[in-house]
Amino acid sequence: DGALSVSLATASRGTRVAVLGGSFDPITDGHLKCACEIVHARKADEVWIVPCGVRPDKPSLKTPFLHRLTMCHLAVNTSFGSSFPIRVCDIEMEERCALSCCHLMQRLSAEYPDNEFRFVIGADSSTPDQRRSTPSCMP
Repeated sequence: DGALSVSLATASRGTRVAVLGGSFDPITDGHLKCACEIVHARKADEVWIVPCGVRPDKPSLKTPFLHRLTMCHLAVNTSFGSSFPIRVCDIEMEERCALSCCHLMQRLSAEYPDNEFRFVIGADSSTPDQRRSTPSCMP
């Protein structure tokens, strides 16, 4: 019984969830190490890997969402035991376009109100000024 059959609502034991979003085309060992380090550093109780939906701003993203989601599940299932707190979240599966970071966090908070979500952003995805500021939609 792999993570493909586990509901996030029942899998979540902790209240602090780190959201690791990205295209994951493909998911790499670096992504998995990042997720693992978040858990080991006790920055969150769980890490949810969230592949993005369609990205009009990223025409190089050709791999369909379902394939990227499956790659994420396979990577997590073959790298970690089922009790290790790294999960894959399919919240963007039905979206026409990828959710913005703020909308993703709002949706997760609405669907899983018992959890506290923290968004993980890589140093390659922001400028120094962006790393110091909080988006207007975030508390």
